[in-house]
Amino acid sequence: MTRRLVLVRWLLPVLGALLFLLVFLSVLTYTLPGNAVLSSVRPVLARGGFEISAASARTEFPIAFRMEDAAIGRKGKRPLRLNTVRASWEWTGLLRWLPFHVTASMGKAKAEVRTSPRFWNPGQGRLIIESLAGEDLSPLVPFPVSGAGFFLDSGEVRWRKSRSEGLDGTGEGRFAWIRVPIPEPTSPIREALIEDVTILFALRGESLVVSSITGTYEGARVEGTGEIEKILFPSRATITLHLKIENPLEGKIATIFDLLSKNAKNATLRITGALLSPTGEFRFF
Repeated sequence: MTRRLVLVRWLLPVLGALLFLLVFLSVLTYTLPGNAVLSSVRPVLARGGFEISAASARTEFPIAFRMEDAAIGRKGKRPLRLNTVRASWEWTGLLRWLPFHVTASMGKAKAEVRTSPRFWNPGQGRLIIESLAGEDLSPLVPFPVSGAGFFLDSGEVRWRKSRSEGLDGTGEGRFAWIRVPIPEPTSPIREALIEDVTILFALRGESLVVSSITGTYEGARVEGTGEIEKILFPSRATITLHLKIENPLEGKIATIFDLLSKNAKNATLRITGALLSPTGEFRFF
């Protein structure tokens, strides 16, 4: 009985202090001018070589910050323009240890990030992206004029930091299409367009290990594996994918099979090079 009284005596002040802190932070955030928050963020981004601006910025109840018509980019270069950006602290996220929540929209494209409390150096997080085209990212990670491109219907990755290997996570991506140029002068096919693509992958340190790729090429089934190294630094990342095209019956590949050999049943497509300017190579067997 005495222990219960002691517990209640300590529990009530703690709950009261937490409630007071919640109310105080909510009122402070709601009354703080949006431009003041934006001004405090600019020096942090400037140290990393980035600039940020917005047509309007405001705080929202209980603890959130919202920007409309925002522009984010590297100094002196064309910025990435976003319709809306909203960053908030959600207490319910503490149950999953992912209370920091950011959402952004750009036309039809949407992105959502949830991270652990130290959002500036998160121990774990989750990223969801919808309806994103390769050219949407051109201000930050421009694709060279090579014909490479993609349209991501949806993608999700979950990660956490490990002491030994850095980032460790898993994810999945579904693409409407992925286009890769074939620059080999002797190749009769100048580009490969793979459709209805599903990719399963694991994040290991700075590498993205692709355990499964499935899709279609000119109606034929495609499957394979691969790896992207230095995925956290797109301008320096390299890609290696090995894809098998099974028994194509139509399109340019099927025509080549008829010309080469009646016994040819399959083709392989090897995609290599820089992540932002990959190239492909066909082989038949």
